[in-house]
Amino acid sequence: MNGFLFDVAGVFEDFVTVAVRDALTGSGGHCVLQATHHLDERHAIRMVPDLVWYADDGTPLAVADAKYKAGKPKGFPDADLYQMLAYCTALNLPEGHLVYAKGNAPHAAHRIRHARITIHQHALELDQSPAGLLAEMEALAQRLAAVAPVPRVTVSRTRHP
Repeated sequence: MNGFLFDVAGVFEDFVTVAVRDALTGSGGHCVLQATHHLDERHAIRMVPDLVWYADDGTPLAVADAKYKAGKPKGFPDADLYQMLAYCTALNLPEGHLVYAKGNAPHAAHRIRHARITIHQHALELDQSPAGLLAEMEALAQRLAAVAPVPRVTVSRTRHP
């Protein structure tokens, strides 16, 4: 018997991160997929968010993590929210984005007490045309870009009399 096995969670994660990265092209800065960061100062607690968008000077501007989960495992979505809170804290970001396949989580925004951090849960509708799905990814990228504008260098021109 022949067959194929697909890591559907991995395919979903790759699609989301590449689509958001591509949609942010032209917004300045650059995206890194699966960038290693550390939660603590001694670099003992390793973290690997799916996507981090950086300004040209290396300052983190946004973080996103894709989650494809069949059903609602025990503790859902608490563990994901704690993970994103750790990413936002370590990267010094006011917002983080969790991206789910629709049906696993409604769109929600959680303002974290005493932390000034908001964690957004986005639910993608996977049962649509490729163009519609890419439009959703573009809208998500615009949301990331609107919250964290890339610092621009402005050149002032002095007028000489």
